Amino acid sequence: MDETWIGGDPKNWHASDPRHEARKRDGRGKGPTDKQPVVSVVHYETRAAHARVVADVTGKSLLPAIEEMMDVKRTHLHTDGGAGYRNIASQFAAHEWVDHKGGGVRAGQRQHQPERGLPLQLKRSLDGTHHHVSIEHLQRYLDQFAWLYTNCKLTDSQRMRALIGNVDGRRLTYKPLVAKVDF
Repeated sequence: MDETWIGGDPKNWHASDPRHEARKRDGRGKGPTDKQPVVSVVHYETRAAHARVVADVTGKSLLPAIEEMMDVKRTHLHTDGGAGYRNIASQFAAHEWVDHKGGGVRAGQRQHQPERGLPLQLKRSLDGTHHHVSIEHLQRYLDQFAWLYTNCKLTDSQRMRALIGNVDGRRLTYKPLVAKVDF
C-alpha cells in the first residue's frame, strides 16, 4: 500500500482562480500541500490493483478506504513508515514497512515494492495525457488506471475480452461519484 497526492501546485493557478480566495478564507495552504491524497493497494502475488480517493492520510481516513478494498483481518500489510499506517497496524494480520528515512529496508523485509508503481504510472499519465483531472472525476481515473495496471500483462485481445466481460448485461450510465467540491 502506498499513498500519493494528485493536483497542481497553487502557484500555477490562474490569478482569477476562486481557489485562491478559498485558501485564504479557510486557512488552507498552511500545510505541505493542497493536493488530493490517494491511497493505492497492489496485491503482492496477483498484482491486482485498487486505488481510492481519501480525505487525508491519517489512520481514521485510511482504514475505511482499505476495508473497501480488502479483508483487513487476513491481510499482511506492507507500507512505508507513515504514521497513518502505524496507527492502524493492529487491525491487520501483520504489518511490515520500509523505513525510507532510516536508510531503507529493515531486517527481514522485502525490497521490491510493487505498490509504488501504480501511483507513479498514474501521475505520469495524468501529467502527460490528461494534463488536468477534476476532483469530481478523480475516482473514475483511479479505477481506470488500477484496471489497466492489473491487466497490463494481458494481450490487447485478452484485455478487450476482459473489458467486455465486465460490462456484459449491464447498462452503462453516468452517475456522479462524489459531490462537487468548491475550492
